[in-house]
Amino acid sequence: MVGTGLRELLLRGEGVGACDGPEARSGSAEHPVCGDVVQLSVRCRGELVEQVRWRANGCPASMAVAALAAKVLVAVPRAEVPRLLREAIAAHGGLAAHERHAEAMVLKALAAAGGC
Repeated sequence: MVGTGLRELLLRGEGVGACDGPEARSGSAEHPVCGDVVQLSVRCRGELVEQVRWRANGCPASMAVAALAAKVLVAVPRAEVPRLLREAIAAHGGLAAHERHAEAMVLKALAAAGGC
């Protein structure tokens, strides 16, 4: 089950929407089995992720991890994104085994948004 901290982020709807400006890029990922879709809007400057915004349809885990990415992936080096996201998920209560696809989908959507 989605950890308590992740559930709270999801219920607050943190980071929903899109980034502004010409440097904003978007990417999406879809889970081939369950049909979850995560769309991320990302603004990067050089090697730093400056802002992440999200839209998602699917299970609460996918939406919660997208919301977490919007919260914690601010002013962080691109190379640190997978580690920081994984650590933030653990710090917010973690995911059950059947929910771990959510982390992979968010990372895939970030990559599709131009390598962030």
